[in-house]
Amino acid sequence: MKIRAQVLVVAAFVLGLAATAAAQPGTVFLQGRGGSLIPVGSFHHEQNPGGAYSIAAGYEFTDFFDLALEFTHSFNDAKNFHFSTPQFTIESDEVDQTFITSLNPRINFTPADFPVRPYAVGGVGWYHFATFNSVSLNHHKILDDDDIDAVGLQGGLGVEGTILEVREHRGDEIPLLEMTLGVEAVYHQTFIPNRPDKQMVTAMGTLGFRF
Repeated sequence: MKIRAQVLVVAAFVLGLAATAAAQPGTVFLQGRGGSLIPVGSFHHEQNPGGAYSIAAGYEFTDFFDLALEFTHSFNDAKNFHFSTPQFTIESDEVDQTFITSLNPRINFTPADFPVRPYAVGGVGWYHFATFNSVSLNHHKILDDDDIDAVGLQGGLGVEGTILEVREHRGDEIPLLEMTLGVEAVYHQTFIPNRPDKQMVTAMGTLGFRF
């Protein structure tokens, strides 16, 4: 239910932005990202780097300030455990998934009409860590899943470049649609009561649309 709630929040935000776009062209953007989530610090002892993707929807308040709601999902293989003796065998095969819903302010270093836009991004998020653990004891499977929720902060840098602009009329100042490609790296710090905090880095390529 928690994961479904994260997806519903992002979907509602996207629909709200789509309705706003009809009245204020050139202020709304949607982005899809793909790359990896890399555990760092003490967290890298718990799981390996894994694939990740994000979807984000945002609003451009000024040339230099955007605000976006983002949903991120990653798959990370954990450090598996295998032990056996002639009378005893135990195997643990874990797959960890991380779900992040975050609200991210973004500071652009160049105006909106520049073809290349470096930026800094920060934010606060809700992090859901889900462990899917298949444990086999003497070849008999035992399932033991563990879910953790946490609040976290994030910050990073990125750059995007315009690869396509569509204008309704030649000479229009604001394009009807703009397509961008870019890269982004973000550091995440989560805070978990009574457990070690988790740190990670997401590194992703981005495909975006502004309209």
